[in-house]
Amino acid sequence: MRRIPRSPIEQTQADEAERRRRLPAKWLAAMLITAAVALLAPGVTYMTAGRSSTTTATTTAATTVNTTVNTATAGCQGVTQALLTASGFITNPSRTQGGHLWWRRSADGGSVCIGTVIMWVQYNTTAAKTWQVTIYSARHPAGLIVASRTFSLKRGWYWWGFGVHQAYQGLSAVCVTATESFGMSCVHFSGPAG
Repeated sequence: MRRIPRSPIEQTQADEAERRRRLPAKWLAAMLITAAVALLAPGVTYMTAGRSSTTTATTTAATTVNTTVNTATAGCQGVTQALLTASGFITNPSRTQGGHLWWRRSADGGSVCIGTVIMWVQYNTTAAKTWQVTIYSARHPAGLIVASRTFSLKRGWYWWGFGVHQAYQGLSAVCVTATESFGMSCVHFSGPAG
């Protein structure tokens, strides 16, 4: 039996067809590995934006209060990551951090843009807790809650991302906390570099 050589066009079409057949297997393998790793993490419960059968995250109250000091930078994006230290029930399962946030200083150095704030909260029993992001600045020395959300969750560790995306003049700290829990974690900011 003799093999008839293929033209370059036929070979390219055959190669594309072969890649299309293999792609689903690669995706399936990636999904299985991800699922296996998720199942192996002990004591971690993953919270999704919607309801699921494994996580009964019920949003009992959701309020977001945004105060913009500099409206020209509304919708700002943070570019530098800062870790929130683990403190009390504000912690991830490995107790290495309480979350993190993304920030960026304005070109003139007078304000700081806070992008997304990610926080972890540990629940020891089923409870309703209000998660809060508070900023401290020259204008708000006693603190201003800029984002909050209440969750009723079962025992476990959960995380949530708050899209703050605002710039604050004279920002000194961003803190996260949850009611019915002890612990507060903060990132402190110094004045503009001169």
